[in-house]
Amino acid sequence: MSETTSDLEETVFFSQLMQDCSVLQLLKQVLMHSHHAVVITTADELQGYPIVYANQVFCDHTGYELAELVGESPRIFQGPDSNHTVIRKITPALKKNGYFYGASMNYRKNGSVYPVEWNISEVKNENNEVTHYISMQKDLSNLKRVAEQIKDTNELFKRFYATQAKRGTSNESNSTITTEVVETLKSNEKIYNANLRTEENEDLFENAFFDFSPDEMGALGNKTDKSPISAEQFWKESPIAEDDITSLTESIKELDTEIGMAEALNSGVNYQNIANYMKEIANNLYFCVEFNDGALIIDEVANILRKQPDNADLPMEMLSMFNKDVADWVDSVFVNRDADNIFSGENNTIAAGNQLLSFIK
Repeated sequence: MSETTSDLEETVFFSQLMQDCSVLQLLKQVLMHSHHAVVITTADELQGYPIVYANQVFCDHTGYELAELVGESPRIFQGPDSNHTVIRKITPALKKNGYFYGASMNYRKNGSVYPVEWNISEVKNENNEVTHYISMQKDLSNLKRVAEQIKDTNELFKRFYATQAKRGTSNESNSTITTEVVETLKSNEKIYNANLRTEENEDLFENAFFDFSPDEMGALGNKTDKSPISAEQFWKESPIAEDDITSLTESIKELDTEIGMAEALNSGVNYQNIANYMKEIANNLYFCVEFNDGALIIDEVANILRKQPDNADLPMEMLSMFNKDVADWVDSVFVNRDADNIFSGENNTIAAGNQLLSFIK
């Protein structure tokens, strides 16, 4: 499809959309209800691309109020730890391609630092002149923390292999490093792919370097006996990092938005996007090993959706209800923390997921 044809189709689509609402109202709804941080600047390079708008998510991420940001250059988010090599590429890339994608370290109003991913695109007027730039941003703090966990674990493995390879090393030294490796694996068990916890792979991996029984909460363990436990008790015994909870709840909101758009348009549903958001939810739930069964059913639904063409006629109402079951479960355990039994919501999710699968397989 040529660029001209694509532009024409988009123009026709938006013309039909504008029959029911104004451009201003649509833009307002998109920006205000986006679950991504959004900031809009002018195209005035000499003034440092002054900010004209930032949504509430962006303000929450940076600690600034909108009134404090308007008129300021995005340079206020830069500091010593920012990736200035990447930042210097932004203007040339925007002039050449009209968009830029990259990542750096941003500084909040209170001086704290967080990793951020940018996706910047130009906005043109009717005369094809660039008037503004719009940037979608994502806080990568959770991803960075996980990467550091994996890096630390890999470093321990290297030390473990090096120690085992040395001849004449004392048993006490070997014992110390082996214990350190195993304890680190236990503390990081939630970063391992759930495929390692299958019955087929269980014996293979357990015999490699460590000995975790199947019902133990170890790296390869899988809690099969799910005795009822309240959210209050769960949080006393297994506190979850706030970054993990934020990532999980944001993924659910993004999926809800995507399904809502699909229901409203009633044609050309992007099942790949829906599947990707479901994958994010499942991956976030894998961080809580108690809920692997729920994560697996969400993962399975996502895998089936990825195989669907955009013109497939699937029950969107059931997809919406499935996501609601997941959201209610997550809220009762992680947000409101008022569940009498944390596994009740998971059971509802599994039942809803199996019912959905029977329709879309």
